[in-house]
Amino acid sequence: MSTQRYLFLIKGTLVLAQPLAAPETGELLASLLQQGFVVGPLPVWAGSAEQALACYERAAQQQAFADAISGAAPELTEVPA
Repeated sequence: MSTQRYLFLIKGTLVLAQPLAAPETGELLASLLQQGFVVGPLPVWAGSAEQALACYERAAQQQAFADAISGAAPELTEVPA
């Protein structure tokens, strides 16, 4: 299975994975940016859009966990007195 580099286009809770090398990417990207989407900070290599989105979800979960243990959720790290 060949892999492609995917960009993530994000608006609110909606996340789209778009293969960077696809012929329509430039036009689609321009249209979605005009509609308020932003390009996610980390592209990934994946075999399909589904795999790319799974990578995105895994990274989001890891970030949420890191935030929780770094003090963003103090109730998880505080020791009762």
